[in-house]
Amino acid sequence: MINVLAVAGLPGSGKTTVARIIERRGYLYYSLGDVVRAEAERRGLTPDKTAVIIRLERGRKAVIYELLKSVKPGEKVVIDGIRSIEEVEALEEFLGAVFLIYVVASRKVRYQRLTGRGRSDDPLSFSQFLLRDLRELRFGLADLLSRADYIIVNETKSIEELEQEIGKVLLELR
Repeated sequence: MINVLAVAGLPGSGKTTVARIIERRGYLYYSLGDVVRAEAERRGLTPDKTAVIIRLERGRKAVIYELLKSVKPGEKVVIDGIRSIEEVEALEEFLGAVFLIYVVASRKVRYQRLTGRGRSDDPLSFSQFLLRDLRELRFGLADLLSRADYIIVNETKSIEELEQEIGKVLLELR
C-alpha cells in the first residue's frame, strides 16, 4: 500500500478539496501553500512573491524540504500543492513511493473559483490570474501531468461525486 499521496493542479482546480477528502479517509494533511503563506507572513511579503523567492534562494525543492521537517516516515499522508517533479522526487527520497493525483479544470472555472473564495493570494483581475498560472507552470507544474498516476477532471463535479471518485482511487491503492 502506498502511504504518500500528492495532489497537484493549477490554482482553483480543486486540489485542496481533493486533498481534504483524502484526509477524511485517514490520511494526515499537509499543505505546501501553508508553508509558503507562513514564510510570506514572516517576511512581510505576498505569498506569490515569497513562492518565487524561496525557490530562487534555496532551489526547487526548498518548500517541500521545509514541509518534510513535519512529516514522519511511515505516516499515511496527503500533500496538497505539489509544484514540480523535483518536489515529488524529494518526497520519494524521504518517504518512499508517491501516488500523484493531478486535478484539472478549465481557466473559466478556475478563475470563478479563485475570485469567489476570498484568500489573500487570489487574483484581483484576469491578467493577475494568467500571470499566476504562468508562474506555476514555470515552477514545473505542467511536467507533473506526465508523472500523474491519476487525473481528476474537476469541471462541474459535486463534492459527493469527487468523494466517490476518490474513494474508488483509494480502494485501488490497497
